[in-house]
Amino acid sequence: MSLNFLLFHIVFTILVLRVDVLLGQQQNGAQSGEAEGRSLKPRIPRNKIQDRFNIGNRKVRFGGEEVKEFNQNDAPTKVRNRKKIQIRNPFKGSPNGQKYNKLKIEEYLRRFTLSGRIWHRVWHNCKHIQCYSKNNYAVLYGKFLDEMNLYRKIHKSRPLQMDPILSRKAMEDARRSAANGRLMSSVNPSFGENSIICNVSSAPLIVYNWYKRGLNHDYKTLAPLSESLEFSNMVWKGTRKVGIGIVKKGKVLYIFFKFWPESNQNFKFRENVLRPKYHWYNSRNFFKS
Repeated sequence: MSLNFLLFHIVFTILVLRVDVLLGQQQNGAQSGEAEGRSLKPRIPRNKIQDRFNIGNRKVRFGGEEVKEFNQNDAPTKVRNRKKIQIRNPFKGSPNGQKYNKLKIEEYLRRFTLSGRIWHRVWHNCKHIQCYSKNNYAVLYGKFLDEMNLYRKIHKSRPLQMDPILSRKAMEDARRSAANGRLMSSVNPSFGENSIICNVSSAPLIVYNWYKRGLNHDYKTLAPLSESLEFSNMVWKGTRKVGIGIVKKGKVLYIFFKFWPESNQNFKFRENVLRPKYHWYNSRNFFKS
């Protein structure tokens, strides 16, 4: 009897404990489900930037009647008028009056080529208007002649001599051109001619640019080539004298070169316009002889 009672008590105790365990698991599941339900709800974060600067409106006025709407949750740096974005022009002064450095002439030159080295040798101490405009551009005449003769040396041509008669004729054409505002040349088949209208500040680049047109020259040609006329005039082997005329009008120069004997003659190009003769390893001696 006592044994049966003991067994019954043990079974009853086990059942009660099992029911408590099941009820505890069910309660935990309900709590976890409730927690999951709360986590699925979207959480709207606070905008710290908005709280800091106390931005309450959704509109910004840019002056006049122009109004731009924006999201109040965006950062203030995103609010701007895109129509007023400007790109700075590097060639103009800044709004506060600070001036940018002007472009230098050297930036247009190939300094490490022989032609670039010739230009720097001739112009390195006189590349500004204040220098070569002295005495009615007398310095400019000499610089033109020195630079041109160094280019002629590359092509095995003799140096030219300045001739007063040719210079007078070149000056007459330059004055007539300045009076009419355009290049006007006197037709004379016994002279070769180069002429140009240029800004005063770009005068040191004239002979250099004429010589660089030789890059387009065909050394097998028998007739003048329009893309290299000025180049062949300068290096023509049969030429002995040159005259230069320079007239200033406003901010521009009218410049004429007269060559004698006549250059750019048909069927005489191969013996008068020779290929350049120099080597990079002895180019230093080029300026010594």
